[in-house]
Amino acid sequence: MSRDPMQALERDLQAERASALARINDLFLKAMEAWEALEAGQLPPLPTSEAERERRLELRDLTAERVWMLLVQRESVGLRDHRELLQRLPQEIRKRIGPRRLAARTP
Repeated sequence: MSRDPMQALERDLQAERASALARINDLFLKAMEAWEALEAGQLPPLPTSEAERERRLELRDLTAERVWMLLVQRESVGLRDHRELLQRLPQEIRKRIGPRRLAARTP
C-alpha cells in the first residue's frame, strides 16, 4: 500500500468515476428499455395523439441525454471507443445525443 497521498486520492477518484459510470449506465439502460417498449407498442395508450407524441419526444430526448451522460462518464474512466454502443442505438436517438433542450418557460 502506497503512502503517497496523491496516489491514494487518484485511486479514490477513479473508484468514484467507476461507481458513477455504473449508476449512469443503469439510468441509460432504463431509458433504453422504456424507448424499446414504446417502439414495440408495449406501453399503455394515452388518451390523445398529442399526448402520445409528447411521450415519444420526451422518451427520445431523455434517452439521448442519458447516452450523452454515459459517453462523458466513459471518457472520464478512459473508455474512449464508443462505436459499439453508438451502433446499437436507433438513429433517432443518435441524432439527438446531448443535453436535453428544455422548452422556454412562459411566465
